[in-house]
Amino acid sequence: MPAPSKTRWRIVAVALLTAATVSFHYGFLLPPGMGHGSLLHAIHGRLCYMPILLAAIWFGVRGGVGTAIAITLLTLPYPRVRGITDPHALIGEYTEMVFYVAIGLMTGVLIERQWRERERSAALQLELARSEKLSSLGQMAAGLAHEIKNPLGSIQGAAEMLGDNTPAGSRQRELFDILRKESRRLGAVVDDFLGFARPRPLSLAPTNLSQVAERAAAQIAIDAAARRITIEQQLARDLPAVNADAERLHQVFLNLVLNAVAASPDGARVVVTSARGERGGVACGSVSVRDEGTGIPPETLARVFDPFFTTRENGTGLGLSISHTIVQEHGGWIDLVSTPGHGTTATVLIPLPGGTRGR
Repeated sequence: MPAPSKTRWRIVAVALLTAATVSFHYGFLLPPGMGHGSLLHAIHGRLCYMPILLAAIWFGVRGGVGTAIAITLLTLPYPRVRGITDPHALIGEYTEMVFYVAIGLMTGVLIERQWRERERSAALQLELARSEKLSSLGQMAAGLAHEIKNPLGSIQGAAEMLGDNTPAGSRQRELFDILRKESRRLGAVVDDFLGFARPRPLSLAPTNLSQVAERAAAQIAIDAAARRITIEQQLARDLPAVNADAERLHQVFLNLVLNAVAASPDGARVVVTSARGERGGVACGSVSVRDEGTGIPPETLARVFDPFFTTRENGTGLGLSISHTIVQEHGGWIDLVSTPGHGTTATVLIPLPGGTRGR
């Protein structure tokens, strides 16, 4: 999309060119003493296509058709001004005006098609670059997680055994509890790395999105209540089933609710809703999670699905990236809409049976 100043100059250029070509068409700009013969009139008539084509190239269908209509209205009085009464000449004049609109329309359609192809190509290039990046990061994450998981399991086991043999309330027991808690947290991080690096194949079955979202919300409700955060559920009970992997989608909804709770101030609400939705003409089941946090700045919002990008102190930056991948594997979409100061809404859309998009 051109900058506003560039758009204004383009509009001015089209307007000036239109005025000049219409003036030539009427013969106003001919040198003194030069008559308005049929040859000159024909040349001037062809010149009227120039602003139409230019407007279509710059502004698409609206520009091309709008300029064509403007030129048509401006040249409509020409036969009367010139006193043309011959039926064949009149038909030629009015046919020319029809061609103005037809050329503006066809050129605008072709230009907009080219714009869409260019946007699609750019999107594919970005997706390809992202896939290559994910592949290399996945290999690195898999190797790192593999090297950490085995010794971590030994540390957890040793901490459990030593902690059980330590008197309750002692300083040593307190330290072992910290060791167990932190090793479990590190284990969860390793699991995130493995989930990102080696996602398991989907196990598809008829799935009720409302039930999966309800289970995820209930799992977080106790931790949220400790901060007086209410998880409000507005779930459609009659939502049609989708063909999905319930456990993988549970992971997605769990991540979204966890993020919403983490972003919310104490005493706030997190609202989980489900409904029928639509995306690009495809009927979907949708689940939305809305928080009352401070929102996400636009420059950050553009990066939230990138691996290892996080704004949380203890986050791995993999939750949303893994969720995005899972939803894409289902042929669906995950959208984030955020206004700084007014919270964030994350929406997952999964195609209903018969409406699956190409993967």
